[in-house]
Amino acid sequence: MLNPSKSERFAALDAWRGICALLVALEHLNIDSVLHRNALIHHGFRFVDFFFVLSGFVIAHAYRERLQRGGAEVRAFLVRRIGRLWPLHIVMLLGFFGFETCVWLANHAHISTGRAAFAEHDTLASLPANILLVHSWGILDHPTWNVPSWSISTEVFAYGLFAALCALVPRKWLDPVASVLLAGSVAVILFVAPLGMRSTFDYGLFRCVFGFTMGVLIRRVWQRWPLKLGTFGEIAVVLLVVGGVILIPDESSVLVTALFALAVWVFAGEDGLLSGLLRKKLPQALGRWSYSIYMVHALVVLGMLTLAMVATQHGLHLFGRVRDVSTIIGPQSVTASITLVYLAIVVAIASFSYRHVELRGQRFFNRWVKGAEPSSLAKTF
Repeated sequence: MLNPSKSERFAALDAWRGICALLVALEHLNIDSVLHRNALIHHGFRFVDFFFVLSGFVIAHAYRERLQRGGAEVRAFLVRRIGRLWPLHIVMLLGFFGFETCVWLANHAHISTGRAAFAEHDTLASLPANILLVHSWGILDHPTWNVPSWSISTEVFAYGLFAALCALVPRKWLDPVASVLLAGSVAVILFVAPLGMRSTFDYGLFRCVFGFTMGVLIRRVWQRWPLKLGTFGEIAVVLLVVGGVILIPDESSVLVTALFALAVWVFAGEDGLLSGLLRKKLPQALGRWSYSIYMVHALVVLGMLTLAMVATQHGLHLFGRVRDVSTIIGPQSVTASITLVYLAIVVAIASFSYRHVELRGQRFFNRWVKGAEPSSLAKTF
């Protein structure tokens, strides 16, 4: 088992991040296939909250003590975090802008794409907020552009809030204050937010702060009481999480976040067969590519749906038909194949963008920060 005071990287948790990113990507592919009908995939949106919990856990582990020094440490932290998220976000925003431009050109060439360009969610007026990564801070009344990026916008807010608390709140009061934040966020989600834990662009900030703070607090719990449950314990936790994701109703879905916190607590110890499997090459690669998987998949979905729409209008149904410009339908053998091809495309693009966008962006921003990274974890998460 890892020593809580010495561990810098959580390989098993990295791998879970990649697996959860794939589940979110599968849920967002609107296709009538046996895979999409799967109950776990149907509730894939809930795994975004796992990202929040894991983010709070690893950020607190890597930075909490350093941020309590304030000043330069806070500035360095914020620069590193922006450098981790913003470059790929901007590249994908350019990708969506380019796609809308292609739609505009196609429509003017009398090639119907089934949708108007730069309309509804993807308006030019919403670009500035997206560029600044504040588009999910409650200032817009609808989701925009790369819709999954709502969670990235809220994480930036959570980073700033966490840094401010570490720098300004006395050490002995930090956990109580975090607990109050957690309780307040839950109250807003349960009693104010119309969509509860389905909130995104409107009350997504509270959803993120809830999960992130849960991760911060569970890191403190793990430091004091690291769990050693072994293989059967890991399997039991996975079954519990899967059951919770599938069965817990929306009105009680804050409990799903609590289950994610339990999973982080258990798998941080890496003490079973599942953790050993998660440390293998492929799961670790998916963990490295997880942010890219999460950020690129929506554009791939949009491209596939539009392509299928155009093909349908020209009497070509090799890739299925499109219903209501939103869902591909067709024989199960065809739609299942499309799903697998979609995953392959997303993973391939993600591996490329990780190397050529994420890592280069991090190096660029890190040049602004003097001194060494606090840990190897901070370089990759």
